[in-house]
Amino acid sequence: MRQHRGEEGVSEMVGAMLLIGLTVLGVVLVGITFLSGSQPEEIPHTTIVAGNSTEGHLTLANYGGDPLRIGEYRIYVDDGDGLADMTDEFNEPDDSDGFWSMGEVLVFNRQGTPQRVVVTAISGGGETILAEPEFRGGAGKFSPDPEPGVTPGPETGGNDSPIQITTPGASEELVFAGQGQGNKNATMAAQTTLEDVTRVDFIVYRLDGPYKNGKESMMRNVQVNTSGYYVWNNIQALPGLDNGEKVAMIAIAYNGTEMIGCNGRVTTVSGL
Repeated sequence: MRQHRGEEGVSEMVGAMLLIGLTVLGVVLVGITFLSGSQPEEIPHTTIVAGNSTEGHLTLANYGGDPLRIGEYRIYVDDGDGLADMTDEFNEPDDSDGFWSMGEVLVFNRQGTPQRVVVTAISGGGETILAEPEFRGGAGKFSPDPEPGVTPGPETGGNDSPIQITTPGASEELVFAGQGQGNKNATMAAQTTLEDVTRVDFIVYRLDGPYKNGKESMMRNVQVNTSGYYVWNNIQALPGLDNGEKVAMIAIAYNGTEMIGCNGRVTTVSGL
């Protein structure tokens, strides 16, 4: 075969171009493989507090953060035989929106105080622990999940929390005052020991069951008055609430989007 002058480098150039093309194609295929894969789901951040109802049932309250979709969380309970999935032993949230949202309480259908409770989130085919409320055996109650800078006390909400409910007092009832049925209101107040509080929320709910209208009482962004107290003075008596019933009151303090303190108390209703 006759070789023409000037063709000595053609084969080398073609080979180099083919190699470059194959390399680029390989990079593109690898990129497509990674980018087309399922992206990791965002793990919710929720503060869950455990307590005891007057009937001796374990209760779990969503204190704030992301709402949890029904079916995308599990509740493991250790009643002496190790942790077991007992999600079905808890009632579903009262609201019909399909989420366990802030202020809603789940009640364990069994009596007694378990040794341990763990709440997990289901995402991406796996589970991530969201909360494990610390059990304080001496008090027979659970305390909130520890938050940075917050040291919970022996009672629900923590006596050492930087926010404390001041009205009603520790031994006082939640009194509804006013004229006529449906026009009575109660007052709740709290005080903080921190200067970096940017927001305070209040929640009041029936301890042993939902209100007849299926709602809970909540006040967001309660304003501080000139005396340094956060006051909610128009708590309505929602349908089904009667004298002598127990209600749970919760005060939550935030610095921006970070919850820096919470305090809870159970009291009796009067004046209706």
